[in-house]
Amino acid sequence: MPDIVYRPAALADLDEIYDHISVDNPRRAFTFVQDIRERCKLLETHPRLGPAREDLGTSVRIYPMFRRVVVAYRTTENSISIVRVFYGGRDYAALMREQDDTDPSDEP
Repeated sequence: MPDIVYRPAALADLDEIYDHISVDNPRRAFTFVQDIRERCKLLETHPRLGPAREDLGTSVRIYPMFRRVVVAYRTTENSISIVRVFYGGRDYAALMREQDDTDPSDEP
């Protein structure tokens, strides 16, 4: 079973989500981020759960959840690399296209 690895940009995204929600409800912010991480664990057993989006980068797949979260990830034999976590209707496609696809911080 492949391991889940969160890239630095994805961890920063989770921190931003926490910060945004915690203004009104710190407890909910914590549980919401935990819920995202828990749902990402499904990718360990279902790595092709999200549709492929080669237009967003090499081997990129997306996994929408909770109607307002989109997780961008890549799979290899040994890992699931969570590249980004977008929240609240952000234009994830445009943001992913702006990202340098050869950025070594996004590789497992």
